[in-house]
Amino acid sequence: MKHYFFKGKLEKGKLRIFPVDGQMKGTVKINPTLKVSCPKDVRSLDDLETIYYSRDIKEARGGKFYTVTGFRVLPENGAIRDEWIAFSTPTETPETKAEEVKPEEKPEPKILSLYEQLRTDSKLQAPKSDVDGFFVQPEDWGILIRNFKKHVNTMILGPAGSGKTTICKVICDRLGLPLHIFDMGAMMDPISSLLGVHRLEHGGSIFDYAKFTQVIQEPCVILLDELSRAPQSAMNILFPCLDDRRSLSIEMACGKGVREIKIHPEVTFIATANVGAEYSGTNSMDRALVNRFFTLELGYIPAKEESAVLAKRTGIEKTTSDLIVKIATNIRNLATKQEVSASPSIRETLMVAELVSDGWDLRQAMQMVYLPLYEGSKSEGERGTIFKTLSSY
Repeated sequence: MKHYFFKGKLEKGKLRIFPVDGQMKGTVKINPTLKVSCPKDVRSLDDLETIYYSRDIKEARGGKFYTVTGFRVLPENGAIRDEWIAFSTPTETPETKAEEVKPEEKPEPKILSLYEQLRTDSKLQAPKSDVDGFFVQPEDWGILIRNFKKHVNTMILGPAGSGKTTICKVICDRLGLPLHIFDMGAMMDPISSLLGVHRLEHGGSIFDYAKFTQVIQEPCVILLDELSRAPQSAMNILFPCLDDRRSLSIEMACGKGVREIKIHPEVTFIATANVGAEYSGTNSMDRALVNRFFTLELGYIPAKEESAVLAKRTGIEKTTSDLIVKIATNIRNLATKQEVSASPSIRETLMVAELVSDGWDLRQAMQMVYLPLYEGSKSEGERGTIFKTLSSY
């Protein structure tokens, strides 16, 4: 079976895919200057030396090619590799042509599933606490990578400081995806923030579209940060964006303004939320809204990993980072027993570690960071309980 081959070229700083020169489709030579429609995740994970192949190639309107069967990376060996070598090797003259040996027929290489890629591709491996200064459970990381690559709406739940926002930044950096963050908790007027506003210009009214209306029209990740703090009106605007309609309605636009914007198929919506009585200012989210997301709950990372993160990011001794995490864990246990109302997050343990790194005494650093989180005095109330806990070390 004949295959067609493609290779990447840099065009305005971006990797694009073009047919290799010299190929024929029937009696017609394939134009090597026409780009090929190619999924972004394919372009972002390989370099200029990678050769791709496909069983078909068709010319579309607009001067591009496309394939029905899709792209595959050229295997290291096998019949398809031999076909590429035969195509790319200059034709020998009769005097120098060696005796032809018919290559042995070999089965096509197995196409790895996404789950198998996560286990074998170094670019997709979960970050390590002692190397990257960040940690997430490998099973949670795998689900998030899968959802990001397949554009699955995902809501990340978890306590403050558990890394919900950071993990989105890390994944987008790994996959080369543009990230746009919208602080939903600070969105006092969702209509102007998500849709736009009317303005007077040259004696008439125009509609000034919000940034949100622009970014949903291009491949990217949109992070709806702290969605549980957003006003109900923001939720209503987002409903058609998150279901099968995949559109944003802007009926308030005036004149000849666009009143409905279709969302690009490669836009991925990610939301973060804090759920629980200890978080003031949060709103109960509509069940119908939550159902439009794949929900993933993150907890506090294991003590060993948290200690490694502190040591990596601040440079303090491991014995000191172990003690910081041990004390924080004890306070978290008090919160679980409802003896105090809040738990110190990794954000607070990092603050303590940074103070110690800058020369502050450990006990003094913990008192400065932890005590303001609780009401009362050093002798009574929750603050008194925390003060006694810190003083016992």
